[in-house]
Amino acid sequence: MALNKEEQEMKNPDEKAIDDPKVSYLVRTLSRTNRKDYENYVVNAIWNRLNNDSLEIVTQQYIYDREKRKYYFIDLYFPALKIGIECDEAHHLNEENIKSDKEREASIYDVLHEIDSDGYTPIHINVTKTYKEVKCQIDNAVQQIEEKIKEKKDKKELDEWEIQTAEEYYSKESEITIYDKVGFKSIKQACNILFATGYIETSKGRTKTCFTPRREIFLKSKYKDYMVWFPPLAIRDENNELIAATKTDWKNQLINNGKELIQNKDNEKLLGSKHDLKKRIVFAKFKDPLGDKGYKFVGIFELEKDYKGGEQHYYRIGDKCEILKK
Repeated sequence: MALNKEEQEMKNPDEKAIDDPKVSYLVRTLSRTNRKDYENYVVNAIWNRLNNDSLEIVTQQYIYDREKRKYYFIDLYFPALKIGIECDEAHHLNEENIKSDKEREASIYDVLHEIDSDGYTPIHINVTKTYKEVKCQIDNAVQQIEEKIKEKKDKKELDEWEIQTAEEYYSKESEITIYDKVGFKSIKQACNILFATGYIETSKGRTKTCFTPRREIFLKSKYKDYMVWFPPLAIRDENNELIAATKTDWKNQLINNGKELIQNKDNEKLLGSKHDLKKRIVFAKFKDPLGDKGYKFVGIFELEKDYKGGEQHYYRIGDKCEILKK
């Protein structure tokens, strides 16, 4: 006989599932530094000293330095404060090793939520020093962060950090924008929340990735002649060659800071049908910093006006979309 939830917890009191979204997020984001000993020590020391669970943290936050035209990842980042903790280990201080370090490839989620180096305040912790010196640096960093928190609170510019599901978040919104951090678990979920389609969720999901929802509320809206598109993006192999993300061989690339989407297919002419000319509300398939897969709104796109077949270039013409509600 199967045990109910209460009986399972009594039998295995130490094996309760963590179902609180904030606890789950913190456990997962802080564990991303487990294989980096010094970084793990500094990140957890600062987080524990702050003892502030109303402040959002992100580990391995993507940042693009426009002046140097290169990107890197911040060890610990506080989005509401635009402050980051960067651990300087011995190999980071060696110029030759810096050049040889292989940075992980940025995901679409990273690029869409990149932090501009303008206005960003880095706090460096040099972990090559003695314990007392490192501890002093950590204490100073915590003090600097707390001063910024107080400054923001005094100006009433600091909201408490919340983790919301897509349903919770968009129930209060009238539009979706490319700057929202909330993604969708499936194509059907995105359509149901944003366009009130009422699709029935199944474990198999929806196989068609580009279509016009045949629902009255959508067909009577200003988007009636648009298509919704959920393209899986191509990836690069070890030789930096593009390979299709699915068996269909379509190679979709989102470039130019998400403003341009290129679609091509090897050894095959593109259709160039009337459907290609329709504007598209686009959701790129992505993997977030914690490894969860889903779909992220990347804007409204339109095929280039001088389209002549072959490689298709779609350009972003809108960074927000109205949410249709019954």
